Amino acid sequence: MTDQAPVAPDGADLEEWLDRHEISIIRVEGMALDPLSLGKQLHRSKFSGSLPKGPAVTEFVFGYDLGGTPSLGFWGDWRPSNLGDVHLRPDPATLSPVPERRGWASCMADFTDTAGRALPLCGRTLVRSLAGRLADRGYASRFAFELEGQLFEESFAEARRRNWRGLTPVGVQAPVAYLHQNHHRMAPFFEVVCSRLDEMGIVWEAWNDEAAPGQFELNLAPVDPVTAADRLVRTREVFKEVAHEQNRSVTFMSRVTEEYGNGLHVHHSLSDLETGEPVFFDPGEEGNRSRILDHWIGGLMATMPGAVSLMSPTVNSFRRLQGFLAAPTHLTWAGDNKSTALRVLSASPGATRVEHRVAGGDAHPYYMIAAILAGGLAGLEHSLEPPPAHEGLAWGLPDRFEALPVSITTAADALAEDALLREQLGSDVIDYWIGSRRFEWLMFHTTGGDAEATSPTPWEMSRYFELL
Repeated sequence: MTDQAPVAPDGADLEEWLDRHEISIIRVEGMALDPLSLGKQLHRSKFSGSLPKGPAVTEFVFGYDLGGTPSLGFWGDWRPSNLGDVHLRPDPATLSPVPERRGWASCMADFTDTAGRALPLCGRTLVRSLAGRLADRGYASRFAFELEGQLFEESFAEARRRNWRGLTPVGVQAPVAYLHQNHHRMAPFFEVVCSRLDEMGIVWEAWNDEAAPGQFELNLAPVDPVTAADRLVRTREVFKEVAHEQNRSVTFMSRVTEEYGNGLHVHHSLSDLETGEPVFFDPGEEGNRSRILDHWIGGLMATMPGAVSLMSPTVNSFRRLQGFLAAPTHLTWAGDNKSTALRVLSASPGATRVEHRVAGGDAHPYYMIAAILAGGLAGLEHSLEPPPAHEGLAWGLPDRFEALPVSITTAADALAEDALLREQLGSDVIDYWIGSRRFEWLMFHTTGGDAEATSPTPWEMSRYFELL
């Protein structure tokens, strides 16, 4: 594993780490509104000299969409009117060598203004703040992911030349999961991916073929929420880089084909901050669920319609959230039931956790975790009780059951109406995010999207396949 011990941001420890790993170039990485890794490559002397503020980038990274169109119709008071700079403040504790580039390292960063103040829209800062508020209540959280994507034989360049049509999934083109024939065919790709993750200190637990042709799942081990999001950003980068090198293509779009979509299942738990003991398990309560867990579920359920927006950043995200496609469609929770939006596992203290199944493979890692922490905190602070657990299959339910939002705009509307998430995340975050999602809907409807389509459109493939 790579040495990732924390280092001082401006002291001898940093220089010693850079010397030991023979680093001459540092890639500084942040994530703005859309789930894209952004930043700069800095010469070592520039990196060290820029600390603690970090390199400047144009604040316009928060002002345009995935198509490069300036976002119109909304603004935030935190944005300078002169379209000036913001900074990427490096977190040297996240320094990690870049395995495929000798002499390079990467470093995760937070967005700040020119005075060093955190930007409200910086998801990484937001997650850290929410984790801090959870710590004030005496708890620590851990997050683990099941990340799904799809791998194709064609390179990105060839896929683009074909207008994203007629691509060849890696493996047997049959909707059968866990198939070892496909593991054999995916192995040359995953051997490189997993080796790089090992070198970067990103602990993975398993990978397997999934149900759609070319689909895979990778399981990442549980860690604290900021580290979990950082690792997810880097993991998706590694997949893209290896695909480029092997003349293949990979995507984490929520729905690429007519088959099952790509999910991102989020397992999380709470423990006592001082003792480390799990707090979700109580053998004296129904289902072994502690009162803390019940309130946590209550908060997640109360905020879920609005949270769907924060977990579903694109028009395509909602292609996956359809009946009988292995994704949740209704406001439901239960025990060991993979058809519900929340799956609550409580068989033993160490294994007790909540699996949130709404997010797709294209989710913004920081906003997704922020939505979960915010919902859970709302449940704890307001002692919210969960509705009754759902019994039976949760797909294809009749109208008396509350459905989750079905589009990027209905999800934005639900978020606009959610007082609890606004209370937890702040109006700066909520209002600006809503504006950006409604702008994405506008772009779909005015630049070539087909509003009547029931499956992924050429507009979606062109806009999302390569970037996400």
